[in-house]
Parts: sequence; structure tokens; C-alpha cells
Amino acid sequence: MTRAEQPTAPHPAPDDALVADSRERAVRALLRRPQLRRLWSAQLVGGVGDILALLVLVLLTVQAAIGAGSFGGGYRGVAFAVATVFGVRILATLLFGAVLLGPLTALTSQDGPLDRRWTMVGADGLRAALLIVAPLWIDWTPDDALAYLLVTAFVTGVAERFWTVCRESAAPALLPAPPLEGATVRPLPDHMDALRRLSLRTSFVAIPLAAAVLVVAGLLNNLLGAGV
Repeated sequence: MTRAEQPTAPHPAPDDALVADSRERAVRALLRRPQLRRLWSAQLVGGVGDILALLVLVLLTVQAAIGAGSFGGGYRGVAFAVATVFGVRILATLLFGAVLLGPLTALTSQDGPLDRRWTMVGADGLRAALLIVAPLWIDWTPDDALAYLLVTAFVTGVAERFWTVCRESAAPALLPAPPLEGATVRPLPDHMDALRRLSLRTSFVAIPLAAAVLVVAGLLNNLLGAGV
């Protein structure tokens, strides 16, 4: 078999390579825009805080349930307390993220009665206030602390949905305009797809970051308790 008769290795089509390169460039290009970078930073910080708040509420609810004997003792009581917190949070997410998503989107739209920026600020402020008060319910009302903590978990879930809907409504308006030459030089990037992938990656990164913050906070608390 001569060299000319030997099969050649398949090469990817130039168009496919350009599309893949354009797709990755689109994600990096979004972070170069100051407004989108600030929104992404707020999403990352808010995501870490939201997951951290959920973990703290789980711990507080377990403590309140054990103190009041609401779900019985032992591992079964702890499991019921944890499941109740997650169930309340899922209920808030489904209610305001699916059932009432249409009215919520209309309220926070460009022509809606709620200003997106102030709604996001108000949602963050409400969550911060509720989480500051949350540990105090166990001391103030030990018998009713469980109910107050579950209400806190529900309201923080609703506030998180308001914040997310406002972000998803505001982000498309911050996307860069297509170049003047169009797709003649390079395939146009799908900025909406890049925005969705960036949001998904940010959500995945926020989970381990929140867990790491909680572990570090627990270690510092143990060190301070030991008098180090």
C-alpha cells in the first residue's frame, strides 16, 4: 500500500471547530463586561450565602426539634427535622418557581410594578434579617422555635426565587450586541446559551464553597471554644 492509498485520520470540520471555539469564547467574553461581571459576582456570593443559610437552618431546626421533642428522639427525629426543612424549601421553590412563575415574572418585568434592582436588594436584606434572627428563636420561644425556623426557611426560599427571577430578567439586556460584520468572519456566539452555562457553572461552584465556609466556621468556633 502506497502512502497515497493509506487512510488519513479524520479531521474535524473547520466550521465545527470554529463553533466550539466561539462557544467557549462567548462565556469568557461575558465576564469581560463590567455589568455582567458584577451580576455574576452577586450571583456567586448570593448562591454561597443561600446554600450556607439553608445548611444553618437545617442545624438550627434539628436543635429546636430535639429540644422540643417534636419528631421524637434519636436518628429518626433528626432525619424528620432535616427532611422537613428541605421539604419546606422545595415547596417555596416549586410554588414561586413554577406555579406562580408567570405572575412573578410579570411583576419584575421591564414594565412591571417592581424595580428589579431594588427587588434584589430587598430580597437580600430580608434574607439577611431573617437569618440574623433565626438563632434567637431557640432562646426566645423554645416551644415554638421549630415553627418559626420553618417559616424562615420558606420565606428565604421565596426571597431567593424573587432574586433569581429578577436576575434572569435583567441579564439578557446586558448581553453584548453582535458584531457589525455578522457571521462572515466567525460564527456568531450564542450569548443566551453562554449565559445559561455560566449560571449553571456558578451554581455548581457555590455548593462546595458554601460547605467549605461552614466547615471553616465550625473549626474556628471550636478553636475559640477551646480557648486557642
